[in-house]
Amino acid sequence: MYTKILLIQEVLENDKPDFRLIKSDYFQWTFEHRRTKSNDDPDYFPFLIFGENLNVMRQNPGAETKIFKNKNELTFIDNYCVPAGFTIAVLFPKNYIPKALKFKDKSIIPVNYQGQFVAKAPGQFEIAYNFLEKRCAIIFNIHENVCFGFKCKTIKVEDEDFPRTENTYADEFFEVSIDAELLKVEVIRNEDLLIINEVLNTTDLEDLKNSINEVLISLKDGNKPKAKSAFDRFTKYVLNGTSLTGNLTKIIDSYNEGGTPQKFVASLLEHINW
Repeated sequence: MYTKILLIQEVLENDKPDFRLIKSDYFQWTFEHRRTKSNDDPDYFPFLIFGENLNVMRQNPGAETKIFKNKNELTFIDNYCVPAGFTIAVLFPKNYIPKALKFKDKSIIPVNYQGQFVAKAPGQFEIAYNFLEKRCAIIFNIHENVCFGFKCKTIKVEDEDFPRTENTYADEFFEVSIDAELLKVEVIRNEDLLIINEVLNTTDLEDLKNSINEVLISLKDGNKPKAKSAFDRFTKYVLNGTSLTGNLTKIIDSYNEGGTPQKFVASLLEHINW
């Protein structure tokens, strides 16, 4: 891949940030998927940079960059206002993979950039994996002047649970964060929603159930727009239960202790809880 500016935001094993801004007229970068780090590789491997007159600068994170650690979970939050041709890569510590990701609903455009930048999610992004090194990165290739913010929750997994796929492209994160095993569920039934119903205190679960099943079927069929539309309806039903929003974490934990249908519901609730 070619770019003019690459920002590698690496989170080290001690959870500290180590950011590098790389600039040139044009240069090539790649993410190595199929080998381990050698002595000649840069610290930010699996990323490799090729080009002339490269300007590599270490950058201190700004106040908008936040990193939180809680047991085996690591959360990364940042806000950006970057021009077209910019590439952003967030490189997580070994064995950490994304669990949930959300873009800011509305980012603020600085006064000097009004009319020159738009406030929106950057569109399609890539999740790159190196199974041998157990490294994972989220990569944004910016195609227009844009201001956006996002937060990502990652979890530390065992070596055998680290994804073997090399990369995944998506517009909506829940498309790629739902385990393929969960998509083997045939259908979600009323009895699978008993825990939610206890909090919502409603006898009519049809709309809620139908929206979940539409997400399930659409993801199986690869119909991303339909899956996103159904997920938005599911989110609306859940958030309309005013007593539910404060109990989502407890509900998610309960669902994660159940079978595959319950774990599928939990995976959807994870994204609402963010």
